[in-house]
Amino acid sequence: MSIEKFQPSYNIYPERLLRLKSIFPEAFTDGKVNWEILKECLGDFVEDEDSSTEHYSFTWPGKKDARRLSGKPPQGTLIPAKGEGVEEENTENLFIEGDNLEVLKLLQKSYAGRIKMMYIDPPYNTGNDFIYNDNFTQPLEEYLKLTGQIDAEGTPLVSNKKASGRFHTKWLNMMYPRLLLARNLLRDDGVIFMSIDDNEVDNLKKICNEIFGEENFVAQLCAITNRGGRDYGGIARTHEYILIYQRTENNILNEVPKTDYKFPFEDSLGGFEARELRNRNIRFNVNNRPNLFYPFYVNTSVTDKYGFYQISLEKTKEFCIEVCPKKSQGVQTVWRWGKEKSQLNLNTNIIAKQIYNGAFQIIEKYRKSTKMLRSVLDDKEIVTERGTEVLKGLFKNFGLIYDYPKSHKLLKYLLHIGSSEESIILDFFAGSATTAHAVLDLNKEDGGNRKFIMVQVPEPCEEDSEAYKAGYKNIAEIGKERIRRVIKKIKEENKPEEDQDLGFKVFKLQKSHFKEWQDYEGTDIGELIELFSKQEDSLTEGWKKENLIVEVILQEGFPLHSKIEKLKDITTNVVQKVTCEFCEHSLFISLDDEIKQEAIDKLPISDKDIFICLDRALTDEQKVRLSDKKIIKTI
Repeated sequence: MSIEKFQPSYNIYPERLLRLKSIFPEAFTDGKVNWEILKECLGDFVEDEDSSTEHYSFTWPGKKDARRLSGKPPQGTLIPAKGEGVEEENTENLFIEGDNLEVLKLLQKSYAGRIKMMYIDPPYNTGNDFIYNDNFTQPLEEYLKLTGQIDAEGTPLVSNKKASGRFHTKWLNMMYPRLLLARNLLRDDGVIFMSIDDNEVDNLKKICNEIFGEENFVAQLCAITNRGGRDYGGIARTHEYILIYQRTENNILNEVPKTDYKFPFEDSLGGFEARELRNRNIRFNVNNRPNLFYPFYVNTSVTDKYGFYQISLEKTKEFCIEVCPKKSQGVQTVWRWGKEKSQLNLNTNIIAKQIYNGAFQIIEKYRKSTKMLRSVLDDKEIVTERGTEVLKGLFKNFGLIYDYPKSHKLLKYLLHIGSSEESIILDFFAGSATTAHAVLDLNKEDGGNRKFIMVQVPEPCEEDSEAYKAGYKNIAEIGKERIRRVIKKIKEENKPEEDQDLGFKVFKLQKSHFKEWQDYEGTDIGELIELFSKQEDSLTEGWKKENLIVEVILQEGFPLHSKIEKLKDITTNVVQKVTCEFCEHSLFISLDDEIKQEAIDKLPISDKDIFICLDRALTDEQKVRLSDKKIIKTI
């Protein structure tokens, strides 16, 4: 083994190129794609350049730059903000304060393919709300201006007035690169929910059809969020939309609980409702499903308290009334169950009842307490007014500190549909952290172990707002405080389970610790890595160990909730061991200026593990000895 130079990269595209190379190795020459050979390999799937065939497409000014922006290397990193969270040492929940474009780039390696569910409530582009004014060359600079980390005038948030000739363009250029990056983070069975209204629903659906694939469109829900309606524009609008897209067809949405529902019947196995066993769809009939046509026999001598009768599949003296599926529209229908399944469920889950004309029906005791999601959400608990009441209840001493907060009951409803009890949920337009509230609340109810990642730019609160008067200078501060108060409320009102995660860590965006990385303005990863390798001292001045280790962890593909523990057996140096259930190997990191030989000898490192240290911390002799035994990366 040889010692490698630590080279920062959040780029996931080389992995895709490797997959392409495994399919078409002949199309690669000297590590580069030979496009002419690749076209030949694809054959008829590649259109002749001279063809005049026109294709359907959705485009706008700046789309190419927006796509390039999603592939541009991030210039920042995340640093821990210790003391701003709750139970920080024992939690996997995260609140990240920063521009979500840069943050999504920083999460590409650590969380690629690991997010089960996303929910976003982006700016609706009404003409009065703020959108991100992305600078295609220096997006991080604008964020640093906003947060006061550098001295300059400017802000990355601008009011997108409808009078602007680029009204929709600005919004699309903001959303497009973020959704491109977000898709990479979804699991194969992952799903994303997006709230939106009439202003941009059509455009959002178009770009999602392109990014996720039209075949992965699941539904466009209509959510009644304002029962009284907003009285402007000639029609009082009472609804918003929620677009749902899946990463692949492997996604299966869960059914939702039936609220305020009581079964009309009950037996020793529990409640049930009566559903006809006959298949009402005449496409399934005796001609194409002959195995589903057979008789039942009813015993009319004994009934239960509801008037239901016992049945048999064999005719006897007691079971003598024959019942077959009836005809519908002249077609002989069939049962929904085969004879073998019916035999196993006789009189426990299927029985007979007499209908108005004296005839008998075979019915199923339908016991499901859930139902398939409806395309219209009309529960009074999901209205925005309810979200406002809940937020006011949490911040009792203040007025309305956040406009139009979503109801956390709406988010719990979506969590029922799109997540499982061990899922990671990402919201990169977190606002007042309603999604985090819903995750904590649902875990409390069903004992789940869902984890949240909230991302919110520190958008300034207006100085005359209730939030500013209450001491909250930006939206991120409101979100963090809401999570703290929700956790406190759960602890006070309930006795939480010992393993329930009632905490969160806070990270903040800042410039990278690596010189070339943070200043690079191009898009060529190879060029950037070459520049980086030429640096004798690649780190910026004034770097701190506890911050640099987080950047190293992200660069190596370890998530932010990874376990970091100091090795107690090594006393000559500070060596941190980093582990995570996502990663098969471990990282051993020491950022000391000099690594003692005793520390090297005691490293409990396997062939798969990686040891990372400063280049100057090792002598030439140590490098030679280590290169034969371990995987070493030097900074």
